[in-house]
Amino acid sequence: MKHIGSSQKKWTTGRGYSKRVVLGREDIGLKVDLVQEVVFRKGDKVPLHHHEVQTEIFYAITETLFEINGEDVLMRPGDVLFCEPGDVHGNPTVPEDSKILVLKVDYKEDDMVWD
Repeated sequence: MKHIGSSQKKWTTGRGYSKRVVLGREDIGLKVDLVQEVVFRKGDKVPLHHHEVQTEIFYAITETLFEINGEDVLMRPGDVLFCEPGDVHGNPTVPEDSKILVLKVDYKEDDMVWD
């Protein structure tokens, strides 16, 4: 697991816009296979699980709480979390509505192992 706080990445200003690189090649080093938008609803449960092959990269759109490898990780909007193969993760109880983007690397169908 690697947690990259949004405050770790700097904004630059262009002509009429501001931007920041959320993830660079040095952060990812992998080819992204697909991107998903995921919504969690207050009170829902996502059982703990892991993936044997794929890496998931979570980008927080809203504040989102995960349990990863027995540790609670609070993501603030703009934070990035790498969930590597074997990292046990889920949301035993979703405390508030939240939304993330998930980038799947080395995606493989049926690669979810329930713990």
